[in-house]
Amino acid sequence: MAKYKVAVATSDGKTVDTHFGHALSFTIFVVDEETGAFEDTEERTIEKAGCSGGECGGAAQSDGSAVTDAGCGGRNGAAAESGVMDAIAAQLEDVDYVLVARIGPHAIRALSKHGITAYDIVLPIDEAIEKINGFRKKINARKHVALGGKD
Repeated sequence: MAKYKVAVATSDGKTVDTHFGHALSFTIFVVDEETGAFEDTEERTIEKAGCSGGECGGAAQSDGSAVTDAGCGGRNGAAAESGVMDAIAAQLEDVDYVLVARIGPHAIRALSKHGITAYDIVLPIDEAIEKINGFRKKINARKHVALGGKD
């Protein structure tokens, strides 16, 4: 029985509704591919190097002044944002999928380095996981047929 993990960015525990870069935590679900049953197993707080309060691009120092050379919105912009996204992705390296309301190219690249597929989707969590599971089953069935019925 194959199981896999899905990290969901949610503000209410019911809906995929949070931007990847703004998520302060992810709810981790373990899904049984065969039955489609899933359960939340963990709330994972995300440590962000250079981001403040979950607002990439709006990072502030402890005195309230803007960060000028670090974080997502500093003068090093893309390089700093890429570093932040890499740090977040590393904290999710044991999951197979990430479900978020929005995600940018730096985050997608960072996640893909860890073999994680991201979906930009706004749906109730149960519907989103159901869609992913259906997709996985179709892909696995096609692989099975392509291999001549052999695993």
